[in-house]
Amino acid sequence: MNEPVLISIEIPYNLQIINGKNIEKKDINEFIIPSSITKLGNSCFKECYSLSSINIPTTVSELGWKCFKWCSLKSINIPTTITKFGNSCFYRCGCTEELKKNERIPRDCFKKIHYRSTDETTDE
Repeated sequence: MNEPVLISIEIPYNLQIINGKNIEKKDINEFIIPSSITKLGNSCFKECYSLSSINIPTTVSELGWKCFKWCSLKSINIPTTITKFGNSCFYRCGCTEELKKNERIPRDCFKKIHYRSTDETTDE
């Protein structure tokens, strides 16, 4: 039996970090991140194969390790407020070539890396 399609998620407005424990591998097409969020945690949207569009608010300053790994993104905005990028956060995310044009994004974001850097938290 197939997993049900996730149509919407209501995020509490006082939430500050989204981590991947409940979103990873879900069948989501689009995800709207509320402005209360400051960090997208490790593996947050990892393997959300149907995720094609995401709008990251300017309140977000950090993307965790493997955040969008193996998504099918066609559209993503990277606000200038994001100053910390986790390793492999855009590995095979669907719009890799477009993201590589953004010089602020470290090259390790596009590589398959099996370890976290020492300053990355372990909320995976």
